[in-house]
Amino acid sequence: MMSPNASPNASPTASASGAVLLIDIGNTRLKWAWCEAASLDAPSTGALPVPWRASGACGHEALPTLAQDWRALADAGGGPRGVWISNVAGPVIAAEVDALLADAFGGPPAVHWARATASHGTLDNGYREPSQLGVDRWVGGIGARHHLPDGNLLIVTAGTATTIDVVLAPDSHDGTGGTPARSRFAGGMILPGLALMMGSLARNTAQLPAVEIGEAHAATAWADNTRDAIAAGCLAAQIGSIERAWRVLGERGPARCLLSGGAREALAGALTLPFERHENLVLLGLSVMAAQQRAG
Repeated sequence: MMSPNASPNASPTASASGAVLLIDIGNTRLKWAWCEAASLDAPSTGALPVPWRASGACGHEALPTLAQDWRALADAGGGPRGVWISNVAGPVIAAEVDALLADAFGGPPAVHWARATASHGTLDNGYREPSQLGVDRWVGGIGARHHLPDGNLLIVTAGTATTIDVVLAPDSHDGTGGTPARSRFAGGMILPGLALMMGSLARNTAQLPAVEIGEAHAATAWADNTRDAIAAGCLAAQIGSIERAWRVLGERGPARCLLSGGAREALAGALTLPFERHENLVLLGLSVMAAQQRAG
């Protein structure tokens, strides 16, 4: 379950005195990453980094297995100095994760539960009610904006739901007199994810088959059989929403599209616009928040 994601030269026995555990609790899966102090303190380079040396993921039903993975990392280099968590799955899962942390580390470390707020650093939350913005979308925007400080961003996260969010370029009227220019999370769209969209047809119709997400890779513009027709239609709905948002955002000036989430490869094969992949922008945003708290 645990897989290294940083340099192959990263030492598993490196001191974890400044390490943090990052946890992204989604609707169906929990994703996590172990991030060392040196990676947290690395300067921004204008690219999207993967600043962790180990990471993993599991469905909610397999959460008890995580304690062993986390304990092994702590045994190799010491327990984390803190845990940063984004949770959209509710209080029951949150309580399970609290118990897992206590089991893995012999007592709960300092835990920081991320929340959607009116602003973070120079990023303002443009939601009508800022606290109602999904914390995963907000944290992903924080990570993307920190490492890509210029221009407009279209952030696509393909998970149980597909979210398409816009972070606007810093205001050119700001940044005078030494004051940092401010950017704005403008909002976005929420669609059923690709697997959810395809599965809903099988669950709610009498004769349509269940189609797997992998079948969307080969979807054509139109199909001569039912399975491919479902895959093509659902994929086209996803891609059409993304490309429409891209066209509208492009009218405001240069933009970059970022693609993340578990279904990102299915979408990547069909997109006609330029994009950059990242395995998990929520974990990246949590690493940014942890680094800023550490610096403060």
